Amino acid sequence: MTMPKTIALFFVALCTLTLPFRAVAGQTITRVGDGQPVSLQQLCAKAEAADLVMIGEVHDQTAHHDLQLEVIRQLKARKLPLAVGVEVMQSDNQKELDAFLAGTMSEADFQPVFARNWSYDWRLYRDIFLFARDNKIPMIALNVPKELAIKVSRQGYAALTAEEHRKLPEGTTCDLNNPHTEFLKQSFGEIFKRSARGRVFDYFCEAQTLRNSGMATNISLYRKKAPKTKIVALTGIWHGVKNAIPEQLSRSGAKLSTLVVMPEIAEFSDGKASPEVIDYLASFPSP
Repeated sequence: MTMPKTIALFFVALCTLTLPFRAVAGQTITRVGDGQPVSLQQLCAKAEAADLVMIGEVHDQTAHHDLQLEVIRQLKARKLPLAVGVEVMQSDNQKELDAFLAGTMSEADFQPVFARNWSYDWRLYRDIFLFARDNKIPMIALNVPKELAIKVSRQGYAALTAEEHRKLPEGTTCDLNNPHTEFLKQSFGEIFKRSARGRVFDYFCEAQTLRNSGMATNISLYRKKAPKTKIVALTGIWHGVKNAIPEQLSRSGAKLSTLVVMPEIAEFSDGKASPEVIDYLASFPSP
């Protein structure tokens, strides 16, 4: 017996609606301010009201990328002007990213570009990039050129030449007198002493500040071009917390309401997450 067309279409639609939720099954989301659990829909309702939504990741964790994609899906479904900023692409590769999104560069041709920008597997991020391409969502290559960040981490910000400074997004700074520096000292100072192998901790902080400032600058520049666009920024945890990129935006005078969502890691477990650093904490079942 053949299923009537209208019923078949209903089941197709139902499957389409439920598939994204299976991708993040088992997660719990906690509002850090009061420790209360919230649903993904409640989180997205709050995200709808923010100018900038920071969603952190441990780069090699598929569940973290699934959550990022699901928030993007839900915001897109609400028909909001939307752009996705990504740490995994450097700002001097924006043209290649635009070509991929426009369909003038194939996925096969884009993968070597991605590999030049980021050392983690393309497959971890593929669904996010394809969703943006297929739904005509602009993406912002947020990061500063990799070779400059590496040089600063090894030799310090003062080692950059005038020509290298010109390669940074205009407005990028490296002032260590910022809240994130103290945060890094508390989180990594002792660990760094044991495993730095001669590297200077201040250079590490300078490289982090350089990336935070550069990514904040690229977010700010995009918002100036598209002031009504909501930006979902996907970065590593230590760039996405409130005293990192959001703080750099505030220091530069950008007035963006920001929502910060982070995955639970050891530093944020057992009540150690603070509302001064994170708005929502996402926990995932062990693999």
